Amino acid sequence: MAELSIEIKILSPIHLGLGQADVNIDSEIVHDAQGFPYFPAKRFKGLLYESALEVWEMFEISGLGTENILSPEEIFHRHTSSNVQLIVPNFFICPPEEYKRLCQEWQFLQTDETCREIFTPVEVLNSFTTLRYQTQLIDGVAAEGSLRNLRVLNAGLKFFGKVTLLNGNERGLNLLALAIGNISSAGMKRNRGFGRIKCSATFDDGSTVETRAKKFFAKGA
Repeated sequence: MAELSIEIKILSPIHLGLGQADVNIDSEIVHDAQGFPYFPAKRFKGLLYESALEVWEMFEISGLGTENILSPEEIFHRHTSSNVQLIVPNFFICPPEEYKRLCQEWQFLQTDETCREIFTPVEVLNSFTTLRYQTQLIDGVAAEGSLRNLRVLNAGLKFFGKVTLLNGNERGLNLLALAIGNISSAGMKRNRGFGRIKCSATFDDGSTVETRAKKFFAKGA
């Protein structure tokens, strides 16, 4: 078993859609019951799989051998069976233990009537996000009824979590390191400058994405 401590840094406003709307927000983002935004496990695992495929394809196109990296299918079980298992959690605005304490403190504040009116989930979410507005233009004029808004996470936020690889090996860790370093965007409207991210990881042996990549290519893999 190997554990990877992951950090996702938001470099530009990002929209991780909830798939729901209300009377005030047309496109809401994912957040927990306290109002803290998070990066969903399923979404990150999908990004990691896409990135792993890109890495594999780059190796094939460039003529580099793939014998020192595990295939994405073996880790993500997309087209083949394997005993390797990748466990991906939701990622929160601080490391797991700190996040747990933060939620407990928020719940404690809810026991006081005055604090409960101030520290609402909406107010908490507002402190991490901004509303963006957009409209459709026809010949330079806003189309009637086309005004829409969406909530985006502010640039500079970080999300933390631990990914676990069961029954893996160095080849699997090599692929994960390269795939994590290759992820650069997420969420909606990436073609408009939204959703730029940078992912980093520290492995349980103390190595990082950078040190693993350097060692990997130094071997002439």
